Amino acid sequence: MDSAEDMRYAAALPAALLWLAALIAVPAITSAAAATSPPRSAQSLYSGCVTCHQIQGWGTSDGNIPNIAGQHLRYVEHQIRQFRAGVRVDDAMQVVAAHPEFSDPISIKSLARYISELAPNPAPLHGPGEALAGASETYARICAACHGADGEGADVQAVPRLAGQQFPYLLRQIKLAAQLHRELAPPEMASALRGQSDRQKQALADYLSRLSPSH
Repeated sequence: MDSAEDMRYAAALPAALLWLAALIAVPAITSAAAATSPPRSAQSLYSGCVTCHQIQGWGTSDGNIPNIAGQHLRYVEHQIRQFRAGVRVDDAMQVVAAHPEFSDPISIKSLARYISELAPNPAPLHGPGEALAGASETYARICAACHGADGEGADVQAVPRLAGQQFPYLLRQIKLAAQLHRELAPPEMASALRGQSDRQKQALADYLSRLSPSH
């Protein structure tokens, strides 16, 4: 883990733990009362995400926390389940996803819908702007079949939108996918990315960050 990641966990994990503790500390209610209590609002559920992802869902200014605003509902829903099950690993995310509230699929879907309806970040961080023409060709060859020609992904297939994502986050994920680090990186994608040089991976991440997401 690099120093940026260390700093992110140092800042995010205590806040996530405090959020979880505050919810657990709410006095227990009877099953009869629980049955008649309204579910927590999606905005209230999102309060556990604000420390890292910010109130607008645009991530952090250094780009290490991803922009989740406007991400596809089914993808967000799937990722919450992945973190909850320990398939995806991130200390802060797993603390939040582990809360009993998210044992209810309705709460997961409610939060995912809230995030999907947030306006995307209009100014994500970009890279140095080098070799973008080659990156466009690379994207068309190895990524577009799943993520679409414009990087919009697909909600029905839970394929994430890549357009307009933060450059540092994209670069980190591309490198991890190339290492077969993630369950969510299909072998064919990992194989294709593994054949790219560091400069090509950087250019690909930069190219994606410059695509304009629709909403």
